Amino acid sequence: MKKLVRLFSVLALASTVAFTSCTGDTGPQGPAGPQGQAGSNGTNGADGADGADGADGKDGNANVKSFTSTVSVASWTPTDVPGIGSSTTSTWGATSVSNDLITAGTFVLAWVVNGDFEYALPISLSKEIDGSVESLQYATGTGQVNLYYKSQTSLFGGSTTYAPGSDLNFKFVVIEENLEAGMKAAGIDMGNYTEVVNYMNRSVTIPSIQ
Repeated sequence: MKKLVRLFSVLALASTVAFTSCTGDTGPQGPAGPQGQAGSNGTNGADGADGADGADGKDGNANVKSFTSTVSVASWTPTDVPGIGSSTTSTWGATSVSNDLITAGTFVLAWVVNGDFEYALPISLSKEIDGSVESLQYATGTGQVNLYYKSQTSLFGGSTTYAPGSDLNFKFVVIEENLEAGMKAAGIDMGNYTEVVNYMNRSVTIPSIQ
């Protein structure tokens, strides 16, 4: 019996020594393994609903434009202007304003600006106190507007001046001729600058003063 107990003791001691001898320090970490294959893409989500259409903007008016010009006193020159349908001529103070907006097939409206007021051309103003008459007219050709001025102290036997006493400011609206009839049919006063511009939805292009 004692031999058997000793045998178990020897076996137990041997197991402890064996177990202790097998437990060493932790070794270094091994290299990372190769990257795995990427997974397949997920299914695309459904498209969202279309948004509501925005309101239409106002129509533009590329065929209606405007420009302004200031004419100095020194620009007016006495010029013989031929009559309409006759061979007679009359003398006017004349000058011209050039602008590339005026092309064949366009119609030009003109105003002279005095303070807060715009006066449609042609215009004649008379003074009751002395009977003098001041007149301003215009004619158009491709690329330019010709302006004519004169002031007479009386229709007969008086003196005539061919230039105004100060610089004059002008506004011009250039319209495609095919729109003129439509504006008149709509009851637009072609001599009223504000009505003309409002009819065109205030979208005329106004280049800088020349």
